[in-house]
Amino acid sequence: MSYRKLLLAGAALAASTLAVATPANASIIDRPHFKVLGVVIVWAADETNGNTPIATDFVIDDQTGSGDTDLIGGTTTDGRTVLTGTLTATADSASTAGLGSVLDIDNGAPIATVDTDSPSSFSAFNVTGASLTGDALTYESSFYVASNTAFAIDGVATQTNQSGDFSMTDIGYEMDVTVSGTDGGLAFGGNAQDPGGTFTSFADLSEVDGTNPVFVGNQRTAASVGTIVAQSVRFDATYTLGAGGVYDLSQGAGEIQADVVYTVYVP
Repeated sequence: MSYRKLLLAGAALAASTLAVATPANASIIDRPHFKVLGVVIVWAADETNGNTPIATDFVIDDQTGSGDTDLIGGTTTDGRTVLTGTLTATADSASTAGLGSVLDIDNGAPIATVDTDSPSSFSAFNVTGASLTGDALTYESSFYVASNTAFAIDGVATQTNQSGDFSMTDIGYEMDVTVSGTDGGLAFGGNAQDPGGTFTSFADLSEVDGTNPVFVGNQRTAASVGTIVAQSVRFDATYTLGAGGVYDLSQGAGEIQADVVYTVYVP
């Protein structure tokens, strides 16, 4: 065999050896994927009969702004607030005892009480320096929120009843948050945190018209593992009759009622 043929044979043998020595291989693609939408649960009382505590809104962050989907949507499942510090549903009528119907006659310190719905007699008192204060002309209501994300609250107030001298501008308004406490024997907020953010300052209830959000938060309420109640905070709305929250005789007499609808959503 010629030298050239030997070289060719050797090269072929080397190539064959290399081909055999190269291991076979295959690719496996693993692609774990998890997605959790923002969830905001609102609970207080159900609108129909006032049962508490019941979740009336279960908001999923699947749209932009306040268009988020409420899985418990519909007018028949709208929620009602509760009286602050209790789990008693607020009434859906204007004339409810104990909701701002009492005036204290103040002469440095309260010296008598008048129930403006059904006045009772009281002892004589010195009128010097005495005035009617609006300290008791306050309506306080609350609802609870648990969330895994930051959220915002819009509010729209609509006058539903009016007579005499009062108007929406005579109702002072503010909202705040209570992170934890016990209402009606039910402890809330044990695994919650302050949702942070800011509350809008309104001069009176007439400004709560949906133009500006009532609240814009910057973090979730859930701080650690727990139940919905334990991961909830309480939002407290305070309505006062009278300029600066103090009623005076110069403001006259009358009746004023409004419905305030709150919409909780993920911005």
